[in-house]
Amino acid sequence: MLSSIFAKDKPNISPVLVMDALGVADRIAAAGEGELVKIADELDSQYHKFRLRMPNKVVITSASKVRGTGEFNSVRMNDMFVMYSPSYMEDGMHKYLVASSLLYQQMLVSGFIPRGGLGGGLVLRRKDLILGNGFIDAYRATEKRGDNSKDICAVQLTPTAFSNAKNCEHTYRLLCWYKGRFFVNPYTLKDPDLGEFSKERVLELLKNSGANQQKLAATEDFLDGFEDYDAAMKPGSEARRIIGWEPTLTKRF
Repeated sequence: MLSSIFAKDKPNISPVLVMDALGVADRIAAAGEGELVKIADELDSQYHKFRLRMPNKVVITSASKVRGTGEFNSVRMNDMFVMYSPSYMEDGMHKYLVASSLLYQQMLVSGFIPRGGLGGGLVLRRKDLILGNGFIDAYRATEKRGDNSKDICAVQLTPTAFSNAKNCEHTYRLLCWYKGRFFVNPYTLKDPDLGEFSKERVLELLKNSGANQQKLAATEDFLDGFEDYDAAMKPGSEARRIIGWEPTLTKRF
């Protein structure tokens, strides 16, 4: 724990997850005093839940604070949550894929509209400042997407994130492929506290959270059209056709 505390002021290569709560900025812009306090309370509550879901080995929690052993750390930037590791972690990208799936599901259940990016690279944390190409990599996959994916409410991987993922079925089952991009599969993990997810549940939670028609339509197209691991294994799959992946796993996607 002490080593992770001192490492905060030292640049480190790390996976980075950026999660944005969409729609909050519009609510803030239109909010009066009472609504502004309500939004702040909701963001505080969600950040508390976000930190609880970070898979540190030991977590101590109270009503308002979460302290962990420091394998995973976080910073909040208004309605954006960032997770990174202050020191090297064995099989880090796989652990971040698992955490990304659970944090995405947690935000849905909590009434937020999640859109995320999972990247990697150099990170420097200093108090409330976070810098480095690792943060920029994940930020761009969240906030600077192209037209074909900007409205999809899911966690998109960057090429850096994928290249650092372990080349095995265990990892690939956490992923899906859609229109030339890898995303975290929104269904693979089943947490007993969050329940099982399906296309219908994801869309219902997004609708209840106030997602607009563009985001609902784009996310529905994504949920209908992505290739999971089993689909990618089949002859003629898009993943095979476009990037030459083979089921022997001797080649990457």
